[in-house]
Amino acid sequence: MNWLTLNWLAILCAGAAFWVLGFVWYSLLFGKIWGAEQERHRGGQPCEPGGMGLKLISTFVSTVIAATAMAYLLRRTGSVDLNHALKLAVATGLGFAGTAVTITCVWESKSTKLWFIDTGFYFVGAILLAVILVSWP
Repeated sequence: MNWLTLNWLAILCAGAAFWVLGFVWYSLLFGKIWGAEQERHRGGQPCEPGGMGLKLISTFVSTVIAATAMAYLLRRTGSVDLNHALKLAVATGLGFAGTAVTITCVWESKSTKLWFIDTGFYFVGAILLAVILVSWP
């Protein structure tokens, strides 16, 4: 498959939407619970201050990479309708991201609340990516 034939504008917009979802998810929707659980997990130790710009840029690049991967999978599987795209999103959101978050939470002894918040974010994010990418003309 030729990577140049992917819809890069759709990928960029889907990645940006996933990035914005992260802001909404971890600040407006679950910010207080997530922050309290993170603090409890770290034993009251604060995160290292600074570097917010690099964190935001790194996160944006990561969401664009995730959008690229979803676009690639949609193309390779021939998923051109919403029904198939949603099935692929559920499979990747739970099968890849959900299991990776689970492994991390188990080994880092994180709470079930953190697991639900983090896994939910990647699950909803995968669905968001698939919907945008398959709906783009």
